[in-house]
Amino acid sequence: MNKRNHFLDFWKFIAAIGVILVHIPFPGPIGKILEAAGNGGVCLFAVISGYACFGESKEASEKIIKRLKRVTAITAVTLIIYVIFSFFLMSSIGQSELWIRGFSDPRSYLRMIVLGDFEFFYAAFLWYMVALIYCYIIFYFLIRYNKTKIIYILLPVTILLRIAAGIYTGTTGASWHIRNNFLAGVLPMMCIGYAVAGHKAKIEKLSKEFLTTITLLSAVLMLTSFSFTINGLDLSQPFTILFITFLFITGIRMPESYIIKPIAYLGQKDSLYIYLFHVIVILVLRSIINSFPISADTIRIILPILSIIGSVLFARLLSVTVSRVKKTVRD
Repeated sequence: MNKRNHFLDFWKFIAAIGVILVHIPFPGPIGKILEAAGNGGVCLFAVISGYACFGESKEASEKIIKRLKRVTAITAVTLIIYVIFSFFLMSSIGQSELWIRGFSDPRSYLRMIVLGDFEFFYAAFLWYMVALIYCYIIFYFLIRYNKTKIIYILLPVTILLRIAAGIYTGTTGASWHIRNNFLAGVLPMMCIGYAVAGHKAKIEKLSKEFLTTITLLSAVLMLTSFSFTINGLDLSQPFTILFITFLFITGIRMPESYIIKPIAYLGQKDSLYIYLFHVIVILVLRSIINSFPISADTIRIILPILSIIGSVLFARLLSVTVSRVKKTVRD
C-alpha cells in the first residue's frame, strides 16, 4: 500500500477500540457482541502486516527488516513502561512481593518467550507484538531466499490450526494462549494478507457491491456464531477469519472510502498507541472510579465508555508529543 488507505485507517481505529472492549466489555448481550467484533481487531492488524511484506525478494526483505527493528524497539519500550507501571501499581496495594516473585521465577521468562505471556505485569496484549516479531523473522527468510511458495503452503495449514485452536479454547474455556500465539494467532492472518497482495490484480476486478455484500454477510455470521453455540461448540473462528479477510479485500478495492474522515485520521496516527496503552488507562480509571460510592452495575456500564475516551485522548496526546520530539530531533 504505497498511498494511504483511508478505508483501512478507519477500520484500524475501530479494531483498536474493539480490543479495549475485549479487555473491559460492556455487560449483557451487547457487550458480548462488541467483544466478538473486538476479537477480530488483532486479526486485521496481522493481515495488514502480511500484505506489507509482499514484493521483490531483496526489496521486500529489507522492508521487513525495517519493520522488525521498529516493532522490536516499540515492544521493548512498552515492556519497560509496563514493568515500571506494574511495580508502582502492585506496591500501592501491598503486593510488591508478588511482583518480585513473578520476575524471579524462570518459568515466567519461558512463558514470555514461547507464548508471549506477560500477564503478571498487566501486559497480556503484548503477545501480539512478540508474535509479530517471530512472524516477521519467518517471512524475512522465506522472502529473502525466494521460498515464498512455502507461505502459500502455510496458509491453509495455519488457518486450520487457528480454527481448531479457536474452537477448542472457545468451547472448553482453555487458556487463550493456545489460540493467541505466533503460530495460530498471527501467522495465518499474515499469510492471508500476503496472498491478497499476490492477487491484487484479480481483486481490482471484483465489484464493490459484491465485496460489500459478502463482508456484511460474514460480519453477521461472525456475530451470530459468537452469540450462539451449536452443541456447546464455539464456531465463530471461521467466520471471524472470513469477515476480516473480506473487510481487508474491500479496503484494497476501495482505499479512498473514508467512512468517517476524522476517525480514519485517528486510525492512521493513533491506533497503535491505543492498543499499547489502553490497559494502563483502564487500570488507572478503575482505581479512580472505585474510590467513589458508585454501584458495581453502574461501573460496568461507564468504565468501558470512559476507557475508550481516555485511551483515545491519551493516544492523541502521545502521538502529538512523539511527533514534536521527532521534529525537534530532525531540526
